[in-house]
Amino acid sequence: MADAVDLSVVQVRAGDRWQAVAVIDGRSYPDRASFEAAVAGAFEALDDAGIPAQLVTREVSPTEPPSRLPSWNEYRAMLAAKGARGTA
Repeated sequence: MADAVDLSVVQVRAGDRWQAVAVIDGRSYPDRASFEAAVAGAFEALDDAGIPAQLVTREVSPTEPPSRLPSWNEYRAMLAAKGARGTA
């Protein structure tokens, strides 16, 4: 049986609510260590940018459709274009 694969939803604080803005899908990474490095990097980047954030992680099945949210890399690019302040 294959190792479980996780998906992390990146949520940022928007007023008094958490808003899902991106996803880190373990199915997009060659191994668990790469996925975990991406999750840690996302949290660190948001923290460095002063953006209140949380990452909600759950198991994802190989047959589950991909998320409609942007990938973390797409969201990070949007942040860079906005000057890394705000919630995109």
